[in-house]
Amino acid sequence: MDHEQTELIDDTATDAVLDELESEAGEEAPAHPASSRATRALGVIFRVREITVLGAAVLLFLSLSLATPLFLQLDNLLLVARQISILAIIAIGMTFLFIAREIDLSVGSLYGVLVVFLAFLIAKTSLNPWPAMAVTVILGAGLGLVNGLVTTLFDIPSFIVTLGMLSVLRGAALLLTGGWPVLIKLPEGHSFLNLTAGHAGGVVPMQIFWMVGLMLLAGFVLGKTRFGAHVYATGGNEESAQLTGIRTKRVKTICFVVTGALCGIAAALLLGQVKSGFPLTGQGFELDVIAAVVIGGTPLFGGAGSILGTLLGASITGMITNGLVLLGASAYFEPVAKGSIIVAAVLADTLIRRRRA
Repeated sequence: MDHEQTELIDDTATDAVLDELESEAGEEAPAHPASSRATRALGVIFRVREITVLGAAVLLFLSLSLATPLFLQLDNLLLVARQISILAIIAIGMTFLFIAREIDLSVGSLYGVLVVFLAFLIAKTSLNPWPAMAVTVILGAGLGLVNGLVTTLFDIPSFIVTLGMLSVLRGAALLLTGGWPVLIKLPEGHSFLNLTAGHAGGVVPMQIFWMVGLMLLAGFVLGKTRFGAHVYATGGNEESAQLTGIRTKRVKTICFVVTGALCGIAAALLLGQVKSGFPLTGQGFELDVIAAVVIGGTPLFGGAGSILGTLLGASITGMITNGLVLLGASAYFEPVAKGSIIVAAVLADTLIRRRRA
């Protein structure tokens, strides 16, 4: 198959997924130039899902502002933004997976073992933090590759594969540390500490800049590249995508690799902040990540979703956590609130799909 034939197949696949998205939105698919495909995809997804999520986020923000004056203080708002940064970064990878109709339940354990691994490299081998971070990100990508290959090559549901990996990685973190935290000692003002956990202008946490930068990059990939269109096509109708020439197994595997690499970046940001690798870091964190993606409007059925929605979903979960603390609610109520919102979001998406059908 020559280059022109390959491009024709890829363009056909891109058109197919965009037309399906517009059909889902209840709109007639007009004629369109190739250069506008990504814009159409973003526009369709935004109209259908993100407006509702944005409305919920604004309503929650206003409610908390009226409930407690502490919520609107600048220090508190920056604290919320910093708290959701790591969550949102890992949720980027989960968004790719959800759109491709896959899931990774091991992200919490993967994030935890990478924190420990990075701390071990810095503290025990005296490796410079920046090369150590690069090695950690590569390791995360490699572990994501393992998840992707086992899932796609052996046709095992990713739910099962990553559930097993969750246990394996948590055990690895405990074995590596003997159950004890690994402390790192870096001089104050070290570039690693400044760029991962410092404050720009002495005010804005650096984690926020990492989050925004990675989300802009991911949004560009999903909305303006051929790979992004292939992710949507794979999750929307895998069989049709394969018939148009899309290598869906490779697309899914890359999504797992991206998720693992993002866990490595998140691990570095956390280590720069707390300066220790604790083996139980990230325990149960996969539920928060899934909550951010689902609340953000990315369905479990694949084929739809966006990075913007995930950012809004992470913001909602962050505001819920912060608001409960400020209101003096019991810490045991937080999982109840988050779980209820997840169920409500999935139920709403299911009812909308049934109505359209």
